[in-house]
Amino acid sequence: MTLFRVCLASLLALVVACGGSDPVVAPDAGQPRPDSGTQVPDGGGEVPDAGEELPDAGEETPDAGEETPDAGEETPDAGEETPDAGEETPDAGSETPDAGSETPDAGSETPDAGSETPDAGSETPDAGGPPPTVSVIDNWGFEEWPGALPTMWFGSKSNIPSSDVRKETTHPFEGVNAVRLVNAATAHRRFTTLEKSMPAGRYACTYQARGTGEVRNAFFASDYSSYTGYTSVDSAEWRQLAYSFNLANDVFDTFELIFSVRNTSGEHLLIDDVRCLRTPEACDAVSCESWERCVNATATCEPLSGRCNDALDCNEWEACDATNTCVVAENRCTRHVDCAGTPETPVCETASHLCVAGDPCAGVTCSNPATSCNPTTGACELSAGACFTTYDCVGDLPACDPATKRCVSAEHASNIIRNGGFESWNTYNIPYHGQHLIPDYWYGMDNGVADPGTEIRPTRLARYTASVHGGSSALQFIVPIQIAERFTTEKFNVPSGNYSCSYRVRGHGSIRHRIYSSAGWNPQTDFLLVDSDEWQPVFFRFTGNVRDWRLFFYPSRSEADRDHLQVDDVVCTRD
Repeated sequence: MTLFRVCLASLLALVVACGGSDPVVAPDAGQPRPDSGTQVPDGGGEVPDAGEELPDAGEETPDAGEETPDAGEETPDAGEETPDAGEETPDAGSETPDAGSETPDAGSETPDAGSETPDAGSETPDAGGPPPTVSVIDNWGFEEWPGALPTMWFGSKSNIPSSDVRKETTHPFEGVNAVRLVNAATAHRRFTTLEKSMPAGRYACTYQARGTGEVRNAFFASDYSSYTGYTSVDSAEWRQLAYSFNLANDVFDTFELIFSVRNTSGEHLLIDDVRCLRTPEACDAVSCESWERCVNATATCEPLSGRCNDALDCNEWEACDATNTCVVAENRCTRHVDCAGTPETPVCETASHLCVAGDPCAGVTCSNPATSCNPTTGACELSAGACFTTYDCVGDLPACDPATKRCVSAEHASNIIRNGGFESWNTYNIPYHGQHLIPDYWYGMDNGVADPGTEIRPTRLARYTASVHGGSSALQFIVPIQIAERFTTEKFNVPSGNYSCSYRVRGHGSIRHRIYSSAGWNPQTDFLLVDSDEWQPVFFRFTGNVRDWRLFFYPSRSEADRDHLQVDDVVCTRD
C-alpha cells in the first residue's frame, strides 16, 4: 500500500510539471492532501483532495490504462490489461501474456518439454546407452582417411601396392568416402583389414561394390581360409555383395578380412559400407571351464579331447586326475615304460593295455650304431657314451667324434679348438705387460703379437689345478672389478659344415661368449651368472666356411669365495 501511494504521488508531480504551472508537491504517503476545492492545474487530470481516501491494497484501484490517464494521453501502457499493484498479479505460469503479445507463456498454451516435444528419454535415443553395432569391421565406411591409406585397413596380408588404394569422394554409397582398388592384371591382389582379435562364431557380411572388375573374399586367422568364387562387377551403380565365414576358435590379433581383386578397368573397383555381424549363438551365455568347450546344439559344456570331469570321459584304461586330464590308470599301460615298476611283467600289451611278462626289446633292431634298445622303453636310444653331436656329450668326455659317434676328451683331434682343455701353457712376452704365463693358442697372440688395448690383462689369468673338468688343468679368471675385458683364441679358418660347441664353467662370477669371423659377429649372448662348485656346460652352434674365426670370452666380476671363475674343455666339433 505504501509503495502504491509513493508511485501515485510521483505521477501527480509529473502531471503538474508537464502542465506548465507551478509544481505542486504531492503529499507523501500519510500526509494531508490539498483541499477538494483547490484547483490544481494539470495536464487534464484531477488530483484527489485530502478528503478522499486512497484505496488500500485490498480495494479496487484503477490502473494506469483505465481511469487514470497517462500524462495527457489516452494510450494505455505496454501492459494493456495488466492489473495494478492492488490486484492479484498472475504469475508467469497463469494468464499474463508475454510482453505485448498474445503468445501464451511457458505455463499455458506452449507445450513444455514433457508434453508434445519428446525429451531425451522418450522418442530420442538415450545418449547414455551403447550405440547399435553395425559392423565388427573397424572403419567399415572408409570415413577415417587421415593420410594415404584408410584407418584400420591395409593389413600385413595386403599385397596390392598402396598407391593403388585410393580415396573416392564422388558418389560414395554412404558418408563421404569409399575406396577405389586398382589392379588391371589378371593375377589377384589382396586388400585387407588391419590385424585384430575376433571371437569364434559365424559371421555374415555385406558390402557395396561398383565400377568394373572382379572381387572375391577370404580371411586370414592362423592361416588363409579358402576363397569364394570371383564376382564380376560392371556397373556405375552400387551393388550389394555378400560373404559369410565361420571362426571355429577365438582369434587373437591375427584376423584380417580379405578383398581379392583383379581385372579392374575404367573406374576400377570401388568398395564401401563393409558390414559384418556375428550371429548370436546359444553358447554366448554359457561359461565353461578351461578344459571344456560349449556345444551350441545343447548349450552345454563338454570336456576337450584328453580332458575329463570324471573317469567316464576317459578311455577304460585311463583315470581322471586332479587336473581334469585323462591319464593311464594304475596297473594299466600304453607303452612299455608304464610297466617299468613291475619287473616280472615289463611288456605293455597294447590290445588290453595290461602289463605282461616278456622282453620289451624282443624283435627290436637298431640300425644306427650309436643306438641300442633300451630294455625299459623297448625303443632305440643313444647308447651310453655314444653321441650324434657334442650336445649329447654331457658327462666327463665333452666332445663328439663324428667318425665313431662316441664322446671323447677335449684334446681329441675332432675338436677344432686348439688347446681347448688348457693343458698346454707357456711364458710369452706380452706387449706393455712383460713376461707372463698364458695358455697356448689363446690370448689373441696371432703372430706373437697381442692387442694390449682390448685383451684382458694377463695378470687376471692363472693356470688352475685345484678342480678341473678334464685333464690336469683349467683356466682361472680373477676379475675383482666389474669389467668385461675380452679373452680370445688365436684366429683360424673353419671348413664348411655345421659345428656344435660347448665349454664348462664353475666358480663365482659372470661370463658370456661371442664369435667373430669373416662372416661377421654372431649375436651377442647374455651374461651367465655362475655361483657353483659344480661344472656347468654351456652349449652353442655356428656354421663354418669362414676365415679368421675367433671365440671370445668376456669374464666379469669374480668372487674369491669359490676361487673366482674357472673355464675348461672348450670344444667345437663338426656335426
